Amino acid sequence: MYITKVEAKIVRTPFKVPFKMTYGKMPPYQSHLIVRITTNTGLTGLGEASELPFFTGETVETMKALVEKKLGPAIIGKPVYSVREIHHSMGIILGNATGAKSAIDIALWDVQGKRLKTPVYELLGGERKQPVRVAYVLGDEFPEEMAKAAKEMAEAGFDTLKIKIGSDFRKDIEAISQIRQAIGPAIHLRIDANQGYKVKTAVQVIKEIEPYKIDYIEQPVPGWDHDGLRQIRSATSIPIMADESAHTLKDVYELGKKEAIDLIGIKLIKCGGITPSVQIAQFLEAIGLQCVLISPWDTLLGTCASLHLSTILPGNYSHEMVGPYYLKDDPFGVVEIKGVMDIPKGIGFGMEDIFDEIMEE
Repeated sequence: MYITKVEAKIVRTPFKVPFKMTYGKMPPYQSHLIVRITTNTGLTGLGEASELPFFTGETVETMKALVEKKLGPAIIGKPVYSVREIHHSMGIILGNATGAKSAIDIALWDVQGKRLKTPVYELLGGERKQPVRVAYVLGDEFPEEMAKAAKEMAEAGFDTLKIKIGSDFRKDIEAISQIRQAIGPAIHLRIDANQGYKVKTAVQVIKEIEPYKIDYIEQPVPGWDHDGLRQIRSATSIPIMADESAHTLKDVYELGKKEAIDLIGIKLIKCGGITPSVQIAQFLEAIGLQCVLISPWDTLLGTCASLHLSTILPGNYSHEMVGPYYLKDDPFGVVEIKGVMDIPKGIGFGMEDIFDEIMEE
């Protein structure tokens, strides 16, 4: 069974509420690339890559052009099961472009599941354990607003919350204090500075928030500053996660060698899809570190891909697959806002192929 066609469409879904972080305010909508791979037998698979230009350097228009003009033509005629060879071919053509590659990789896994009439999590070696715990992510707002939203989400059933900080360290400390007071001691709390601090400030903030029972702090300093992460980790007691610092297996190796981090954030668009993410997760498990899946506000399609992958990842932290909670007009369906998500039943990702019905933006 080999690939005969690779198609791509752009979809835009409005945000239900505004969202702000150190990178600034998100646009009023999120942009997604939906890719469909068709085989010579007529089987199809769907993949998604949501736009985060400040992470991958790709806009959704860039990803579409790369898929249609470069990556897609390069993999026509290749067996759908030769995922490693396909990644090798894509790597020769484009060294980076991890978002575009991710959409293709995800679609390949969907096709393989359908070819073998099995869910993707079984192909990965996972089990469909219900439910999958997920964390809700709160934007960087005034402390009072963040505390109110945190309480509402805790009452909605989330046992883990993540809050965006990094714009003003004094406000950040006050927000964390008010949020912990609002949600009580039982709710897990993690924070993400999105590269917003220098080392000295990060150490100061972390030491001041240690009494508030923080699971970990994500990317307190710029992604290039591996030594800074190591300094912060050695000077403080709250675990350190790398996100912007950890795109590739080589990045993870270097961070682990420096003893700079305690866990890694995995985004499919920055790693290049499920296949490279599995390699990273296996390496992390081998060196005793954990990981958390982070969604770039995917539709339910990309969210389901992450749900399947979550079944084999090392660690016991809730994953961050919040796209369907934040987006309106998701063409792949809606989910109830609660602290767990179900993996759809069915082969592949368990998603219906609605590619032809999607109106491209």
